Amino acid sequence: MNAHSASDAYRRHLGRKRLLFAGMLVLLPFAFFHALTVGPVGIGWTEVVRILLGYDAPETHSRIVYHLRLPQALASLLAGAGLAISGATMQAVLRNPLCSPFTLGISGAAAFGAALVLFLRDETVAATGIASWLLGSVTVGAFLSSLLATGLILSLSGRRSMKTETIILVGVALGAFYGAGIMMLQYFATERQLVAMTYWTFGDTHRATWPSVVVMSLSVVVSIIYFVSQSWNYNALALGEENAQALGVPVRRVMLGTMFCASMLTAVLVTSLGIIGFVGLVMPHVVRLLVGSDNRFVLPCSLVGGALLLLVADSAGRSITPGCLMPVSILTAFLGAPFFLLMLLNGKNA
Repeated sequence: MNAHSASDAYRRHLGRKRLLFAGMLVLLPFAFFHALTVGPVGIGWTEVVRILLGYDAPETHSRIVYHLRLPQALASLLAGAGLAISGATMQAVLRNPLCSPFTLGISGAAAFGAALVLFLRDETVAATGIASWLLGSVTVGAFLSSLLATGLILSLSGRRSMKTETIILVGVALGAFYGAGIMMLQYFATERQLVAMTYWTFGDTHRATWPSVVVMSLSVVVSIIYFVSQSWNYNALALGEENAQALGVPVRRVMLGTMFCASMLTAVLVTSLGIIGFVGLVMPHVVRLLVGSDNRFVLPCSLVGGALLLLVADSAGRSITPGCLMPVSILTAFLGAPFFLLMLLNGKNA
């Protein structure tokens, strides 16, 4: 093959990747607007558009769209995109396909923090000031617990003698530890506390509010800017740390910066919506099967693919059982776990 034909083949290869990404971008607004129409109260596409443009519409439908479905759809889009790109970047810097916010124990840490606050809120004597605020805020407890797990993972990632496989094992140990902590709290909890703990562990976009959407938006945008700026460095890391350093990549700084951003983004998303598993693990694998391992395409495709996945799953959760709003985490687990096992059995895990 001469240089000219090789160049043409490479351009066609890039063209197919760009076409796939463009197709996913085209599907995204359709999935988003469809999410605004699905629910116990049926609202047609035309009416949704009229509501969003400010035209006259039934007040009940306007309230449903603006105060319930719009923040929920935005939360699905942001959480799906954030979890998927976090998983893709964790897998890139640690060079391990099993890395994700879920498998590294960050999600479990947030669940334990929330359960602990729910348990202490009724069991602790009256507090004032900051103590009262800390004991009364489930989100703060979940976030602080996530920070502890993130700090441990970051400290281990920064050690030169620590292998990436060991970090995965640390994540498994953290997940088991926090899982045992949650079971202990549930064992001693009252019936009302138990119901609250169980409900919080369900990853559910129905709890999204406009303030939480704003916080998630800022976190996702800032993280995306950083991740995309490091795409070339992630490709260099795939060659090994020594080769990446020879190419001028500040390996430790890139690894720590990526793990910090991915962990903090995950903590924000989990504290806002609860635990939503498998998006950050499965979607990067699917994308690599379609576009290869070039992170210049893996990251944006994972971003859009994760948003699409969660929007579709959230819409399905509101339409599978009439009158019942199924938490989106149930569907992502049912879809993600068998698919991931199928990839492992076929030997296609990227």
